[in-house]
Amino acid sequence: MMTIILVPEGELDFKGNGWSFKRRHKISGSWSKGENDVIQIKFKMSFLDESWNDIFCNCSFDARRDALTGRWGMSAELETFDGKIELRRIPPDYLTVYPSIKELSDNKPRALWRFAIAAIRNDIKRDRWPWSYFSQRRDDREEVVSLLIRYYHFGTPVSFQEVQRLYEIPKRLTPADACFYQSKATYIRAHTWIHQ
Repeated sequence: MMTIILVPEGELDFKGNGWSFKRRHKISGSWSKGENDVIQIKFKMSFLDESWNDIFCNCSFDARRDALTGRWGMSAELETFDGKIELRRIPPDYLTVYPSIKELSDNKPRALWRFAIAAIRNDIKRDRWPWSYFSQRRDDREEVVSLLIRYYHFGTPVSFQEVQRLYEIPKRLTPADACFYQSKATYIRAHTWIHQ
């Protein structure tokens, strides 16, 4: 999950900024009208951290669903793409419980019903501020920071299950939390002595 803010630049171009688990990034792209007046959008995300490669996206705007859907890859041609992408205008707290593209394609009504229930439960939990809400956030922060340091920098090598946890936990984080946890890991790495 990521947050993106786009700003028009010229008639058919735009630029923007975003943040996610991969930290902050810059966006530049353009749009055009394709067949049947469908808006086609192409853009590039450039990450400020050199450890992440640029990502290129080719999407179309679905006005009925108010979503950008398409594919992404590591090269501008997108002849071979790495995966599907969907960008929605949903508040980050709801997006943490939004179903994946696979769940939506398998059984859309059931996936949307589960999403509605999870979103309401999430609102109730967040608005009542129970201890379980804070403890879950604390546990997620500690686990993500620890795994990031061990995965990218130093320490005991991570197991396959821990790598999967490293990809599962950010799905339930807001982009602001994910960016903050990544910055904590970077801070710890920068202030730790490493003997060579």
